[in-house]
Amino acid sequence: MAISPFEEFIHFSAMPAMSLEEFSPLVEPAVVELWHMHGIGCTTDGFLKVIDPGSYLAMIGEYLPRPDMIPVLATGMGDIVVAYSGKYRVLQFRYARVTGGVGSSLARIGRRAADCEYLEEFLDAKPYFEAARTYGPLNSPDDLDWIFGYKVPVPAGGPEGVDHLERSRIFEHIALTVALSGPIPFAG
Repeated sequence: MAISPFEEFIHFSAMPAMSLEEFSPLVEPAVVELWHMHGIGCTTDGFLKVIDPGSYLAMIGEYLPRPDMIPVLATGMGDIVVAYSGKYRVLQFRYARVTGGVGSSLARIGRRAADCEYLEEFLDAKPYFEAARTYGPLNSPDDLDWIFGYKVPVPAGGPEGVDHLERSRIFEHIALTVALSGPIPFAG
């Protein structure tokens, strides 16, 4: 099945050839098509980002619940969509939980990304859009690794709400969240 492209995708760079070579055999063809079609960049005003799995594994691989998870997307709230065991899981570091909300294929992700109800239901996007209205969106190449993170991570007892969000680098925010609240529980 051919991938549906993202609407209003902002291209930052091509996917590195090393990552294409290493990870293409490990993900579904739709993801490889996405990498070739869009490369690295963002859509939905910076909420959803196509990322380099090699770079993310180098930076946060130790915080993933399983070493065979492959990061393919990141959100502007610091969540990571990973390919694992033929499905996609959302690692919601901001809540220290794993969801299976995006299904077994990313072939329709471009169409779904334009649907605010889908983004809210499966990726809990509302806090990002509130923060983007307040602080400005994270949709430039300089914002690729930046998110809106809670000043005190929610799993460590921090409050939610736009007043408690700040711009943070995703890698450091994930490390801080795991250090304060422990690893994300994952049963498989």
